[in-house]
Amino acid sequence: MISIKKKLSRYLSISVSILLVSIFLLTDIAVDTWISGEFDRAMVNKVGLLTTLVSEDTHEIDFDFADEFMPEFSGVNDPEYFQLWLDNKIFERSKTLELFDINELPKVELGKKHSLITDITLPDGRSGKMLFTKFKPQIDSDVREDNGIAIAQFSKEQKTMELAYAISTEGLNQILWFVDIIFIFTSITAIIAVRIIVFNVVERGLKPIEQLNRELKQINLNSEVSKINTNNLPEELITIAHGINHFISENKVLYSREKRITSDIAHELKTPIAELLNLSEVAIKFPHEKQLSESFKVDVLAITERLRNIVNGILLLQKSTNKATLEKQPVDLEILFSSVIVMENKANRAINFNFDKTCGMVNTNDFALTTVLSNLINNALYYSPSSTPITINVEPYSDNNQVMIQITNTCEHDYSESDLALFFEPLWQKDSSRTSGERYGLGLAIVKSYSENISADLNVVMSKEKEITFTIIL
Repeated sequence: MISIKKKLSRYLSISVSILLVSIFLLTDIAVDTWISGEFDRAMVNKVGLLTTLVSEDTHEIDFDFADEFMPEFSGVNDPEYFQLWLDNKIFERSKTLELFDINELPKVELGKKHSLITDITLPDGRSGKMLFTKFKPQIDSDVREDNGIAIAQFSKEQKTMELAYAISTEGLNQILWFVDIIFIFTSITAIIAVRIIVFNVVERGLKPIEQLNRELKQINLNSEVSKINTNNLPEELITIAHGINHFISENKVLYSREKRITSDIAHELKTPIAELLNLSEVAIKFPHEKQLSESFKVDVLAITERLRNIVNGILLLQKSTNKATLEKQPVDLEILFSSVIVMENKANRAINFNFDKTCGMVNTNDFALTTVLSNLINNALYYSPSSTPITINVEPYSDNNQVMIQITNTCEHDYSESDLALFFEPLWQKDSSRTSGERYGLGLAIVKSYSENISADLNVVMSKEKEITFTIIL
């Protein structure tokens, strides 16, 4: 099972940790590079200082070096080394080289380079770095002036000297290792801290979802709580909460509707069943009653027919609510209306049928549309006075090749807006006592379901003249 908390914590921890470790690594590399650069720069400065101590005049080259000012070249504690060459011969070297058997620094081929820094093993066995460079000794300006020699001329005659300066890198390596250890420790600490912080933040961030879940568990179709309180929810969950509240309200309406339908079905079936029981009891009690025996079969048949009509109506309603896609085909509306009117108008009532010839064919399901029109025309004939006509209008609607069908009849009752809203509810009847033995309140519910299945718009309005009009737009 996938856990949002674990997955989110893992991804955030890994992402932030990689970012921090990358920053620390780049910082460590930058610090190591800077420290190494400063170390090399210090070597260059020390070599520059030593070269300034070498001077030349017309007679000789002098190296003005004093051990007391640079004890690192004469002591045994962390010694440093230098060596000067002139004409490939040792010109001068530090006293620290005399302390060991290996008392010379190696020469390096520079090629076209002026100087070069290399890694070496020092005479004392430690690892170190050596800077090897070539230079020409400096010339005192007084000497040139006294002898009248130009700088260019004198420099042509000067001999190039070589200088090697070596120093231990153990201190440098210790510093670099210390920086690396700090980097490793900081990275591990940061990863652990990020993991703990991210887990706690994610856990706190998901608490509203847990609270939402607790509230959902308290809601059921029979409870008084019908919606989730959104006052304390974060804005990311408010939309979800609204969707859940809508779903809950829709289900409560459907649940109430199903309870009412179940009660109505039981009520509709109870009466004929009770009549059958009564007839059976009377027939058993008075078996020789001639009048009773003559009407018994007819009465049973009538009651059974009524039960069959109720069951068929319920089954047809169930079939109409099935959301399976209905196959569509071209249907001739004029022929369809003619056959439906003939089938339903058995009493030869006056029906004003106005049909626009441009509405000849529509692409729909023949059975569904026939069922819708049969129920609407039958409903209009039954609930209107026999002396009043039924009006049926079929005409084009808008510019989208749609057809509008209107079926109008005069009502004996005055229906309110709330009554009109309940017209399409299953088993709803205006007469709360349900005294009708022929109508069960299923016809308009079937009309509504099949209209939705064939994507037809259905509505009903009532005029002040007590005329009710059902409109279907195909």
